[in-house]
Amino acid sequence: MPADHTPVMELLHASHASAQREAPVRRGDDPACQVVLRAAKADADDGGMERLTSLALGTAVCASDLTAVLADHKNITTQQLMDELAAARRAQGAEDTAMPDLLLAMRAKDPDQAVELLGNLIAGDHDTFLDLIVEVGGYAATCVSLLAILEISPVEDTLAELAETVQQFFAGKQPPHAEATEQRR
Repeated sequence: MPADHTPVMELLHASHASAQREAPVRRGDDPACQVVLRAAKADADDGGMERLTSLALGTAVCASDLTAVLADHKNITTQQLMDELAAARRAQGAEDTAMPDLLLAMRAKDPDQAVELLGNLIAGDHDTFLDLIVEVGGYAATCVSLLAILEISPVEDTLAELAETVQQFFAGKQPPHAEATEQRR
């Protein structure tokens, strides 16, 4: 059964809504966490990991695409932007996560790198895997907001383009990374 892009878009919308709130919500009440937990419960009921894996991959496709657009806007490489983000996170005392590696793997010509990385995370620590999905969704939402702030693309337009990108990804077509970058300039 091909993956559905709807949960990915639901996560992006929930993450964007969470990012817009002034007061933080408790983790269990966070709409983005709720999307991930619903997918985890459905997977547990089915005895699989298809929904969570699709959610992780689809959200990573979006975040990776958005990272490339922002890097292009700054006239730097995606790797340089990810290095800047990792350094900023460390400076704030945040622990390193697999997110930068996942986003860079999504930009690679070999998508099996991302699948392997996710497989290792799933096998290692299920909670860390769930946290990663929420983190990538939050990061993507921040990127969507930045594109709007920088007047590159309005939120609604960016989300519509991401929906198309995820649909193409799940249909077995590579996301139009270069085209998306060109459209959002």
